[in-house]
Amino acid sequence: MLVTVLGSGTAMPVPDRFPAGYWVTAGKTSALVDCGPGTLRRFAQAGGDIATLDAVLLTHYHTDHCADLAALLFALHAPQFAGRPPLRIYGAPGLVRLVQTLRQIWPWLEPRGYELELCELAPGGFTVGELAVTAIPIRHTAQSLGYRIATPAGVAAFSGDTDECDALVELARDADLFVCDCSAPDDAKIDGHLTPGLAADHARRAAAKTLVLTHFYPVCDGRDLAGMAARRYQGRIVLAEDLARLTPGPTTGG
Repeated sequence: MLVTVLGSGTAMPVPDRFPAGYWVTAGKTSALVDCGPGTLRRFAQAGGDIATLDAVLLTHYHTDHCADLAALLFALHAPQFAGRPPLRIYGAPGLVRLVQTLRQIWPWLEPRGYELELCELAPGGFTVGELAVTAIPIRHTAQSLGYRIATPAGVAAFSGDTDECDALVELARDADLFVCDCSAPDDAKIDGHLTPGLAADHARRAAAKTLVLTHFYPVCDGRDLAGMAARRYQGRIVLAEDLARLTPGPTTGG
């Protein structure tokens, strides 16, 4: 399994971090976890191809996590993608309403020549090709889900945006990669989000092997986020960067 960071930032526009998005591949399976504005460009930069994209898993419906869903559906409207395999979009209840509303505004988002499946999730497991996925409700919005993705090569857990909650420990239990919200330093917590120390607390309780801090607001610039986390977690700590490639196990980079 390979995880490529497409966006390690937030809704705040900065030159080096796009909003949230991650590309997960295993064998022939290709999936996105979130697709904030601009992350499709990062996807292309990283070598991704929307013609072979199997699925998009949305953690919640804030714009910085899902705005490029409209851009993706518009791109797939091009005749060259007719006959491509089905594309599945996963998210909490509200997904169908979101896509229907987008189509009312932009009717050219309607699929043409391929099958689009909108999958509203209850907590629990499902498969996306070679990925075994578990959706777990997370404390952020009423429609927030974290995703635990397993393959024979390892487990990656994605918090999405989150505040403190025991469900995060369940999500990240023994995970090889725990990709976790870290929106602000320990002394500047933002409601609905975590700090390095709080992310570290959850990673320690979960016995996650590698903690990947991400979703950095500009207030994080110049701060020793890894140091704050290291005081409360003894595992490997990675600060996410756009286009970084992460793999389970001791060779994880960032």
